Amino acid sequence: MKRITLYLSVLLLFAAQALLAQTGGDFMTVAGKVVDARSGKPLHYASVTLTDTQLSNITNSEGVFTLKIPAGRYADKKLAVSHLGYALTLKSIEEFAGTSSERPLTIRMIPVSLVLDPATIHAMDADELVAAAFNRVSINYPQQKMGLTAFYREMVRKGDTKYLSLNEAIIDVNKAAYHGYAGDRAGIYKGRGSVNYDASDTLLIQYQGGVIGSLAIDQAKNPFCGVTRDEMFKYYEFHLETTEMLDNQLFYVVSFNQRPEVSDIYFRGKLYIDAESLAIGRVEMNMNVEGREDATQIFIRKKPLRTKIDVLAAEYVVNYKNLGGIWYYDYARIGIRIDTKRKYALLKTHYSITSELAVTDRSVNEKEIPAESKIRFSDKLSQRVSDFTDDNFWESYNIIEPDTSIDIIIKKIVKQLKRRGND
Repeated sequence: MKRITLYLSVLLLFAAQALLAQTGGDFMTVAGKVVDARSGKPLHYASVTLTDTQLSNITNSEGVFTLKIPAGRYADKKLAVSHLGYALTLKSIEEFAGTSSERPLTIRMIPVSLVLDPATIHAMDADELVAAAFNRVSINYPQQKMGLTAFYREMVRKGDTKYLSLNEAIIDVNKAAYHGYAGDRAGIYKGRGSVNYDASDTLLIQYQGGVIGSLAIDQAKNPFCGVTRDEMFKYYEFHLETTEMLDNQLFYVVSFNQRPEVSDIYFRGKLYIDAESLAIGRVEMNMNVEGREDATQIFIRKKPLRTKIDVLAAEYVVNYKNLGGIWYYDYARIGIRIDTKRKYALLKTHYSITSELAVTDRSVNEKEIPAESKIRFSDKLSQRVSDFTDDNFWESYNIIEPDTSIDIIIKKIVKQLKRRGND
């Protein structure tokens, strides 16, 4: 599997470019931290929605979220917090008074699981279940090329609040069939970006390979977590955990981690395997970078002199959608967190890099991707979106909103996407 890399270089002569657009009007910001009620473990990717509105967000890798709400308009509403495997939790707006990203309200979610009669669970161990899921790829996933339209965004953030760069684009993808060795191809249709560097920033961080990396983590198509299918039981151990409901379908949850005797950096995570078709419907995985100084070599293409860089976390999610019994690549998220410390500096600086790709349209016809719009793994989207800027395309969605969920953003540009689909 292609690994995601970052390119860092010393910031020399950079003037502040277009500042992030500010939303007008009076808003209140609420903040919460979502945790498991039993273990206290933060729950990342939990969905947070203001009831009866389109205002929503998701929690970050530390379980924290913030949400901007028009002041005084929604005092009677509640925040609904949901996460796979947990009971829905409702909180009133009043409970968030005085909260901030530094002082979030702790929201404890109660785990729930569907208990099945043992006779309903297939008589197989975790290895057999995983092997069966991959053996059914030719049945459960598209066996022909497809053309996709997707919305993609990536963000580089310094600390908890300062966004250094924001980029988003409409992407055309020619998705290869789920057999053979052909790779996916992608191109930019429309794009835009915003960069906010000032004299206080000592590093310029550029995210390389985000779009191609989002396609490369398609675990149903590509090698499993860095190894071939034939070798995955040599490098990984699997355990059948429980069963859970996701989108009204029953899934086996299988956890995996690299074997103790494997010394190189690999992955840990969970596979969600549909109980009926044995399709892999969702993959959550983390690269085992914690406490590993050699993780820097995987992610950092170029490092400034006299700067120590620690990779704190590398998190990946890929989701598939069941349409008529066939499972389609639907969503991918990548999150990377690093600490940097210049020589003689007293404190470390924390950076986070996040990208998301959501498919908005599928077709049996491949997309026409001109050479000038083609995206390569070596590309940095921040350097390319200016060539595809079209303010008229975005219409009323005229600012980049990094704290808004990707689903809400897609709803805001649904007219443009439909028009694009009819081109």
